[in-house]
Parts: sequence; structure tokens; C-alpha cells
Amino acid sequence: MTRTITLRLSDEAYEAVKRYAEAADTSMNAWVERVLDAEDMRRRCAAHAAWMRTNPAITQVALAFGEANQRALAAAGLPNLAGAAE
Repeated sequence: MTRTITLRLSDEAYEAVKRYAEAADTSMNAWVERVLDAEDMRRRCAAHAAWMRTNPAITQVALAFGEANQRALAAAGLPNLAGAAE
């Protein structure tokens, strides 16, 4: 079941959203959805970064695992990211 949320905007905010949506050549609904999606991703990334800071040992294990995977791909002659930052 889809839930509907009513968003009430001041006249100034409504006109700003309308302008931004028109400039993006999209509907106001689609523009607002993109803004909400971007905010959701920002919050998820911030939470992930905070978790990583509070769990440095797990972060180091994950990084080492990823590096080993990249070396194995390179050794097998498969596409990989090894050396991409160099």
C-alpha cells in the first residue's frame, strides 16, 4: 500500500520549487523526490561514516579484504582497481 504524505509549503518555498523544477525541465513532484532522495543518501552516508569511525578495526579488515580481492583479480588478469589511484 502506498502512503501519501502532504507537504505544505509557504508561498515563497512553493515558488522556489516551481522555479527549480522548471529550470530542471521536470515536474515539481519529481524535483522534490530528487531532493528527498539526495537528502536520504546524505544522511545514510553520514551514518555510515560515523559507524566506520567508531569501528576502526572492522574498517581495516574490510579494506584489507578489498585490497586482497583487487590483487587476486589482477593476478588472474581480470579488470580491477588495483593501481587505479597511482
